[in-house]
Amino acid sequence: MLNIASFIELMGAFVLFFAILQTASHRVDFSIKVYSIQSLFLSITIFVMGIHSNNGELYLSSFLTFAIKVVAIPFFLNKVTRRISIREKIIPYINMTNSVLITGAITIFAFFITKGDFASHEFIARRVFPTALAVILIGVFIMIARKKAIIQIIGFLTLDNGIILAATSITKGLPLVVDIGVFFDVFIGAIMAGVLIYRIRTSFDSLDTSKMSNLKE
Repeated sequence: MLNIASFIELMGAFVLFFAILQTASHRVDFSIKVYSIQSLFLSITIFVMGIHSNNGELYLSSFLTFAIKVVAIPFFLNKVTRRISIREKIIPYINMTNSVLITGAITIFAFFITKGDFASHEFIARRVFPTALAVILIGVFIMIARKKAIIQIIGFLTLDNGIILAATSITKGLPLVVDIGVFFDVFIGAIMAGVLIYRIRTSFDSLDTSKMSNLKE
């Protein structure tokens, strides 16, 4: 039977798994679903951390994660994709197979460079922070390796999930006012990005950012 610390580690592993799965996605709607599920596991992780550390603020942080990242942002992104009729497959700079292999290497690298840094920290920081760092680096990789603007936005949101997981594992929860500010900024940023996506699609009939390199004054 899992103890609470091991359960937190398991939930963190699911957050990492869905970050890796994001790089194997062939469709935009599937990528949004993967992000939503990843955020759900992040919300559960934060909630259980609140139980483990007896920190009531983490319960609210978990609720905000669920409301904004599991419900609101995916709903908004799905609405944008339906509005501009995004149905084509994702065309990456790096193919899916190589992307998964690279994210595997990124994960190994994240665990390797943090191996000795948290030896004096408690179990959760030692086990969860390397996972969070891997999610952050994978988010950066998605932003670089994908051509479509909406997938690059999902990469940024994945990166943000990693940052939240890392901060929570080390500090046992940020101050409530900071949490609210961060979630508000991310939500507003997602709305602005959605508007930008709509403008790009209506202006250029494509969300492939590589085509914008051909623009001239």
